[in-house]
Amino acid sequence: MSHVGHPTMSTRSQLRAHWIVALSALAALVAAAAVVLVLMIDDGASTATSRTAAPQAAVRSDGGPNESAVAASVGVQPSPVPDEAAIAASIRRSAGPSQYGPDESTVAAAIAGH
Repeated sequence: MSHVGHPTMSTRSQLRAHWIVALSALAALVAAAAVVLVLMIDDGASTATSRTAAPQAAVRSDGGPNESAVAASVGVQPSPVPDEAAIAASIRRSAGPSQYGPDESTVAAAIAGH
């Protein structure tokens, strides 16, 4: 069997590659720290204000009516909660006798009678 292997790097070039990687990681860390410092030390010069501004009505591109006033007057209306008993009764009436198995309500009534 031949002993052909991967060419190995010399110790000097391997050390140089490690130094390059370490310096690159250090440079990335310094850049990240600089970004964090810039964001943290803003001196209040950002465009956002600390107080909340009143919402402005959106301007429609087609010049249509302002619908936000209508939406505000309507407000949030709760949706009605469905009556599950009425839904179950209507399903039971419309289903008729089951063609795939016994009528469970008849079986349950027979068991409860004993």
